[in-house]
Amino acid sequence: MMRLNRLSRITLTGLSLWLASSTAISQENFRPYPDDLLSRVRSAAQSLPGDLPQSIGFAKVAESHRPYSDIIEDGSDEQFISARAAFQIRYGRSTIMLDSGMDEEVHRYYGFGRTEPYFAETNKSLQQALFDAEKIIITHEHGDHVSGVIRSPYFRQLAPKTIVTEAQIESLVERPQLPQIQLTAEQADQFVVVEYGLIHAVAPGIVLIKSPGHTAGHQMVYVQLTGNREYLFIGDIGWSLDNITEQKLRPTQTIARIGEDPNALMLQMQWIKDRMDQDGLILVPSHDDLLLKKYAEEGILSDSLRL
Repeated sequence: MMRLNRLSRITLTGLSLWLASSTAISQENFRPYPDDLLSRVRSAAQSLPGDLPQSIGFAKVAESHRPYSDIIEDGSDEQFISARAAFQIRYGRSTIMLDSGMDEEVHRYYGFGRTEPYFAETNKSLQQALFDAEKIIITHEHGDHVSGVIRSPYFRQLAPKTIVTEAQIESLVERPQLPQIQLTAEQADQFVVVEYGLIHAVAPGIVLIKSPGHTAGHQMVYVQLTGNREYLFIGDIGWSLDNITEQKLRPTQTIARIGEDPNALMLQMQWIKDRMDQDGLILVPSHDDLLLKKYAEEGILSDSLRL
């Protein structure tokens, strides 16, 4: 775990950096994934003792409504519903949460002045699921993914079991996406902070894959269930499955607003599409509402939480 002495150095310029640019990303030079990456991920998923997870559910705490042209290059004016969701990976007697939702104040930030659906009762259930979980994994450091922990009334219970990377912590201390999710050094030191090269197994069947580009601390999450069904949670590399299948990024103005690295994203999208087409992985973007509904109808994901 990263300790306070390092975080104290991080915070020296944190406020001035946030004032200069809350979306600036210090990216590594991202290289294409190696040809044997999936083989290595599968081996890592089997490397920890214990039974594999049995199923996966999700909870949608809010919706953001945007034209499809904000989601994908050359998109139409058709409405895209962005689901603000968190996922529950279920073992026989325990659960691991993937992302954490957000409270209504943070949700309003993403409305850009619009009033959009927020499901307060679902968020209460999500908070209970986070409290009950054995571990919490964060795909990246944006408010709709991490504020369910940071702003939770159970923060002191949730943070010590929430796994984040050094890059995520640095972003949340130095240059948070919005002021409401900025961490102090004392708060940051309560998280489980990991640093790894390319992949990291966190539980039987669950492997993190480093994927900076959308944010500096972005990571994908591979999940293998009993029966060998394989999922790849791609976070916000693409907001829609269409970003992957059509190999199209978000439009230029959206990339600039977020501060993304388009070259890194394209390399990741190419690898992700190959894994879907060649290896049959089930892709789960965090925000594709239509896809989540389809998966629920087909029994690929459950649209409820186990409490």
